[in-house]
Amino acid sequence: MFFHTPGWELTLFTWINQGSQNQLFDFLMPLFSSSAFLWALSIILAVAGLRGGRVTMTVVLGLALCIAASDLTCSVIKDSVGRVRPYQSLPGARYMDSGNWETRPLDFEATKRTGSSFPSAHSSNAAAATLFLYAIFRRKTLWLVPLVIGFSRVYLGKHFPMDVMAGWATGLAVAGAVVPAYPIVCNLVRSRWMRYRLRM
Repeated sequence: MFFHTPGWELTLFTWINQGSQNQLFDFLMPLFSSSAFLWALSIILAVAGLRGGRVTMTVVLGLALCIAASDLTCSVIKDSVGRVRPYQSLPGARYMDSGNWETRPLDFEATKRTGSSFPSAHSSNAAAATLFLYAIFRRKTLWLVPLVIGFSRVYLGKHFPMDVMAGWATGLAVAGAVVPAYPIVCNLVRSRWMRYRLRM
């Protein structure tokens, strides 16, 4: 499927990807975009929260469900849209390859016709997780997480701004469906488990 990139999106991409470049961002943005870093941080926070009694296993499982549903939804959309990532399609795009920053030459010609740029799964998963956690803890600072992750994806040349916005929308939609349904499902499972235990 051909995906038209409007002028405003190219301008915003260039500003974030190239115009805002500095050594601090070059160090931080790959960390914010690293799946291993985010999973490690989530596990550490979950373990700390469980031990401190601030969260329950139900919250951890609900969070995992939101992220899994968001990721699956993005995969389905990516396959049907097939938008090529900016570092694979735009001359002058900055991106990281094997730990080193590279820049596509100005005479770069894209040969790839399909890709997995739209929507951004990182942005979607972050938005889904944030909405789920916000529904429980009501901390406005949580919303910084999807904003920073979305910015990092454009800064790294992995996504266009519209990919990030679509990711946020996807994550919010998924979590918006999970959040009201999750307590009902938990109560149903708990009720069946209690009936099972009573029969033993």
